[in-house]
Amino acid sequence: MDGPQPAPFGTLNRIAVTVPDPQATARFLADGFDFEVRQAGPRLLVVCDGEYAADGGQGAIELVEGPGHVVERLVFGVPDAVDLDELAAAVDGKRDGDASVRVTDPTGIVVSFEPWSLLQVAAPAPSVLRPRRMGHVNLKSPRPPETAEFFTGRLHLRLSEYVGEALYWMRTHTEHHTVALRPGEPSVAHHLGLEIAGWHAYQPLLDHLGNAGYRAEYGPGRHRPGRSLFTYVVDPSSGLRIELYADMTHITDPHAAPIGWEPGDRMTKTLNTWGPTPPESFLA
Repeated sequence: MDGPQPAPFGTLNRIAVTVPDPQATARFLADGFDFEVRQAGPRLLVVCDGEYAADGGQGAIELVEGPGHVVERLVFGVPDAVDLDELAAAVDGKRDGDASVRVTDPTGIVVSFEPWSLLQVAAPAPSVLRPRRMGHVNLKSPRPPETAEFFTGRLHLRLSEYVGEALYWMRTHTEHHTVALRPGEPSVAHHLGLEIAGWHAYQPLLDHLGNAGYRAEYGPGRHRPGRSLFTYVVDPSSGLRIELYADMTHITDPHAAPIGWEPGDRMTKTLNTWGPTPPESFLA
């Protein structure tokens, strides 16, 4: 599935995800992580730090009223100079209005490509607590190998690592993964990955979360895939899971072979190199 082609877009810019009560989830993200929340028509836009947004775009989470935590669409930013008709042909997608290309995975995952200039919003005021950026999404798919083929074959992400035929980590540029997959209901988010500055950033942020009445579900720990530090926190109103990650591996060789693991390695070798296993809620 992996190939030498460069990804034909910038990087993940937005995730539109449904939650039962957008206002309640927005309060969790604002109170817990010091995010700025803005109204965007009928949606709420949760804005990450502009200083670290890649390629001139502004990372954001769109909260949409709906059941569960289903990812309505993933949005990748492309340079304004990109010919969208050529891009549509390259990914076997369709033009969606004047400034967007849309493509849908066979299991229903929707990906759109939009110019960076349309995705930019005013950067929020600086904050020592707020995560730097939205780095990745971990999605459920009823057929992970087929969905992985969609992202690597049609959209030209590179496969970084996998566990059997169930778990996949894929990247757009050098960071170990932008999109990850696991088995489950179609388009449901297992978690959204938000990058923090490093190990030193966990203490003030987790102290702040604790003081606000929130508790970590799992972590701190270190994953084997990507070698990243992690802590997971769950929005009590919706079940939306947030990963606070840091120090993720970068793969600079575009021809690097993906790392493969056996299915039985998940709990014993890949999930947490520091040892503790997750609660059942995390594995669902």
